Amino acid sequence: MNLTPSKPCIVGIGEALFDVFEAGPRLGGAPLNVAVHAHRLLRNAGGEGRVVSRIADDELGNRLLDAVMGFGLSTSTIQRGAAAPTGRVEVEQHNDGGHTFHIAASSAWDEIKFDTEVAALAARCAAVAFGTLAQRSDTTRQSIRVFLAAAPQALKLFDVNFRSSDGRDFFDRETLVAGCEAADLVKINDEEVQQTCELAEVEDEQELLVRYALNAVILTRGKRGTAALTAEGWAQGGSASYERAEDADSVGAGDACTAGLLASLVLGRSMPQALDLANHMGAFVANQSGATPQLPGRLTDWLD
Repeated sequence: MNLTPSKPCIVGIGEALFDVFEAGPRLGGAPLNVAVHAHRLLRNAGGEGRVVSRIADDELGNRLLDAVMGFGLSTSTIQRGAAAPTGRVEVEQHNDGGHTFHIAASSAWDEIKFDTEVAALAARCAAVAFGTLAQRSDTTRQSIRVFLAAAPQALKLFDVNFRSSDGRDFFDRETLVAGCEAADLVKINDEEVQQTCELAEVEDEQELLVRYALNAVILTRGKRGTAALTAEGWAQGGSASYERAEDADSVGAGDACTAGLLASLVLGRSMPQALDLANHMGAFVANQSGATPQLPGRLTDWLD
């Protein structure tokens, strides 16, 4: 597997949407967040971030395209036209800093197709991040699986996220197991380790690593940062802290972490070095408003 291509491309495939806060809508969706941050981190190396998703021909869809172009990303693999509207998630913020997400039951990103543009991207990308939420529909789940099979050269990160909304779960055992089987890296937050292991029918992270022949299990631990279990044992990055903005919401911090990790690895950095950047990316975004705030030069120049 070539992890140091001359013009590396990191893909986020799945949901592209708007998180709707009381103050208004903000661009979101884990694959889109990963692509935006990866694009910023790879630009100095001649690389790019790309998102594969679908939007509707509606106002939010037009706003999403404008925002993506504003970040400098290509929109050629953001498909247009769908029976359902452009994705939106109503975000309910709690006094303790937590959130409840009310996810629309049917969205344009449920209709992602594996077309010629997407196939060409699969054939050349250096890494791809995919998750559980986008696989709630048969159409998008199949497209993601075909993309992964068509990208044997790519480093594949499976972001486990047990999203539920209004009494409906957007995950199941079959999706989890298939994701682990397709992945090189499986990323879990520390609150979902037990449930992940139960669904995967393993005792712990070590057995998960071995049974699915993973390069690493990535464990996100909030303010304690990110750790990785590899065949050599546990590794973790240095601590990171940033001043908290008055309107900070922490949404998207995990996606920024994913982008930092993948960008580092495709440029040939070691796992501890990758975890250092992942921690800084996650900590910065957790203390800002929205999932894709402007990054400081310290971070965009990190991999130079």
